[in-house]
Amino acid sequence: MTFRRLLFHVHLYAGLSVGALLAVMGLTGAALVFGEELDRHLQPEVRRVEPTGERVPLARVVEVVTEHQGGTPPRQLRIPERPDAPLEAWMKPHGALKVYVDPYSGVVLGARTPGQSLVGTLRELHVRLFADELGHAVVGTAGLVLIALCLSGLVLWWPGRRKLAEGLTLRRPLRWRRANYDLHKLGGLLSLAFLLVAGLTGAALVFPLPFERALQFVTGSAPRSAPPKPGPATGEPLPLDALLAEADQALPGARTTRVDLPTSPGAPLRVRKRFPDEPHPNGMSVVDVDCHTGAVLRAENALEAPLAARLMTLRFPLHIGSLGGLATRLLAVLTGLFPAGLFLTGFFLWLARTRAAAAPARRAALMPSRESTS
Repeated sequence: MTFRRLLFHVHLYAGLSVGALLAVMGLTGAALVFGEELDRHLQPEVRRVEPTGERVPLARVVEVVTEHQGGTPPRQLRIPERPDAPLEAWMKPHGALKVYVDPYSGVVLGARTPGQSLVGTLRELHVRLFADELGHAVVGTAGLVLIALCLSGLVLWWPGRRKLAEGLTLRRPLRWRRANYDLHKLGGLLSLAFLLVAGLTGAALVFPLPFERALQFVTGSAPRSAPPKPGPATGEPLPLDALLAEADQALPGARTTRVDLPTSPGAPLRVRKRFPDEPHPNGMSVVDVDCHTGAVLRAENALEAPLAARLMTLRFPLHIGSLGGLATRLLAVLTGLFPAGLFLTGFFLWLARTRAAAAPARRAALMPSRESTS
């Protein structure tokens, strides 16, 4: 078996075995590009607020949410950028339960699990396949398979200079099998770069450590600063708003987008921030503050981080198409549709090939019966 023949079989059976999953991930990803807008439209009672002056202190939000949840404090606060958006208090990892709070009045608007909204259900399917960490790992592995399919498809398509025009056309007259082949070939070629980006960024979001280490090796970058370890819990922690003021002074000019509340004694308060020039929509700048002394344990400006770390911050905005505004978001939607089309055209090609290969055996099986009736 030649290398090209072997590569063809790898491409074929990898596509048949993982293609349906990639199609589902692509379609759900396409829907999630405008997921925030869709969610705000479908459930405005918890996703929209009326701006009315100053926002209440975050310490008050924590008190209200803790009381609403029967004494259980939130793990994370997500601070909205839009003035008409609610504040989200995450009670469990990955937003498995979110409490929505009016940031101007401090009133709880409602609580949802991902399954209680269409967008949340689509996100759980896209990110974790409803299977928690195992599903998350499967999604990341599917991203790696998508990369292999793109590269193997490019090698199989490469026609050489004499047949380059044939490799870029839909041949006529149109016949089902040949047209299906040409559509698969052209669709793969047109979407190749975008699917490579989707596969790379998706896999890097699931498996960040090996990707960052590879980037550190390639770029010669130093590793980013390590998160501080929990220290001794001495006395009562300082008020939350005082700790947030320390974080603001550590990185002036950056907007707070997320607050990770400590879940164990001595753990620091982690504040996520975004500078206006950061490509990540939620920012990747971080400040860790000692809850008992108010000392800043780490302040990392994402714009000044090592090159490998800065490249890693591009994973999410590239994956969702947020870097270039509306045009790139629409391109991300279109990219999400291609895996379904490539899977269907590839499946029909395999089906036609299988039937053609089985045709001689069927004819041979029919010959004895015909001879006995003659």
